[in-house]
Amino acid sequence: MRIRIQYPLFAAFLGVIGLLLVLIVLLVSSGLRRELGLTVREDLERQLALGEWVVQEAGLVDLDSLAREITDRIGYRVTFIDPEGGVLGDSYVELGRLPEVENHYDRPEVQGVLVGGETVSFAERTSETVAEPLLYAARLITLDGSSVIMRIAAPQTDIERTVSGVQRTVALTGLLAMLFALAAAYMISIALTKPLVLLAKRARQFSKGDYTVRVPDTKVTELQDVADAFNLLTDELQSRLTELGHEREEMQTLIDCMAEGVIALSEDARVIRMNRSARELLELPDTPDFAPINSVVSDNKLRSVLEDSVIRPGNSDEVEVNGRHLLVSSRALDPGGAVTTLLDISEIRRLEQVRRDFVANASHELKTPLTSIRGYAETLLDDDPPEKLKLEFLTSIRKNTLRLEHLVEDLLDLSKLESGGWTGRRESVDTKDVAQEAWQVVRDIEGKEGISFDILGDLRVMGDREGLFHVFRNLLENSIRHTDSGGSINVSMALTQDSMVEVVISDDGDGIPAESLPRIFERFYRADSARARDFGGTGLGLAIVRHLVSEMGGEVVAESQLGQGTTVRFTVPTE
Repeated sequence: MRIRIQYPLFAAFLGVIGLLLVLIVLLVSSGLRRELGLTVREDLERQLALGEWVVQEAGLVDLDSLAREITDRIGYRVTFIDPEGGVLGDSYVELGRLPEVENHYDRPEVQGVLVGGETVSFAERTSETVAEPLLYAARLITLDGSSVIMRIAAPQTDIERTVSGVQRTVALTGLLAMLFALAAAYMISIALTKPLVLLAKRARQFSKGDYTVRVPDTKVTELQDVADAFNLLTDELQSRLTELGHEREEMQTLIDCMAEGVIALSEDARVIRMNRSARELLELPDTPDFAPINSVVSDNKLRSVLEDSVIRPGNSDEVEVNGRHLLVSSRALDPGGAVTTLLDISEIRRLEQVRRDFVANASHELKTPLTSIRGYAETLLDDDPPEKLKLEFLTSIRKNTLRLEHLVEDLLDLSKLESGGWTGRRESVDTKDVAQEAWQVVRDIEGKEGISFDILGDLRVMGDREGLFHVFRNLLENSIRHTDSGGSINVSMALTQDSMVEVVISDDGDGIPAESLPRIFERFYRADSARARDFGGTGLGLAIVRHLVSEMGGEVVAESQLGQGTTVRFTVPTE
């Protein structure tokens, strides 16, 4: 059970004041009783001396009558005793009863003057004769040559009555003083505990996160020291928390800016923190604090890897999630749990696949004409064919050689474009002239007749003339190869709303299957591989077109339906 400090303080004040009051009453009573006793003794000594003088002056008289007469004058009991202890006269005992009074020889005051040799002997006791407490004083006097003991007895009730009166007065005065002292003590206890109560209140506010609280000044030095220490503590802690908050924000910003996904897990596989990259990689909204990982991640393998990272940190694994390849690595946290990083290696895997495909395709494309050239050459060397057959072999060798040459040139061009080695010049180019020049070259190489060619529009663009020529040449080569005699190829150009020149090359040839249309700009991809090889195509032309147009700041798209021709659109910045 807890109590406020002001109550034990008040109780302590009450106890101290009460103890002081009791001690004062006891000490005053004891001192007063002692002083009154001394005063009475001195008075009795004087009375005995006066009584001795009275007895000596009176001579032979009746001692019992003299005792009563002295008592009438001084108010105290007077007794005359002979040296053997017999009572000769007593002012409090009737004359007829004197023989009945017991012998007083063994009384202490009598013994004091007879045996002890004291001039005046005192004794305190309750009288057996009158049954009240008395202070006895005895003195040995001489009467007509005989020794007589004169004893005077003063009642103690007067002393006790005086002491009791003083005790009551002191107690009443002390009680009044005690009331005032208690009121002052209560006010002092409140004054002393009020800063402590306020300090406790401020501490509770501080524990709830209110770091602006301060303890006001107080007039008590010790309490002021506590208040100063508390205020200094709050200032220092607020400063440290501000620094920690800034550091945490900087750390969170740094983690959020990382390309790697970072997930901090508790020892029971709950999400402590997840950066923005991790949420994007896992396609997750904001994750609630301390959410179980099995309620956040839906992919079974990734969930298993993350749960295992808490038990066996330090492992690495590759997981495919939402079409992305993620390299998952974990490290243990000191207090428990683990930090797991998610690295998106999809592009690396894609490039590896592209490299493998490129090597396979390039090897295949190179091997086919080389095989033909080798076969024809070995036949010519080993046999002596007729001139007509020899001419056919040489023609095939020449055709495959040209095909190899085109393939190598396209590979070099594509490599230069993809590596950033080609930088187009920005110059004013007449689109119509470049298109006509490219058509003349394509028509002479292909040698097809009966295909009409039209150009609609005459606009100038800002780009590289050589690059634009290669674009037209590759696109027109594809059109003329897949367009039969009697068909048509049209080139048109127009300005777009975003200040670009859109060039459209359309034909009414074979067209492209719908399933192949999204991939025609990939390297070595052919919608109809057999026919493309018959025409000498390398499968790199449209990939080169895409890179060239992109380098000049434009875009290229294709539209086609199988058997109904193909339309290719690309844009180039205008002048």
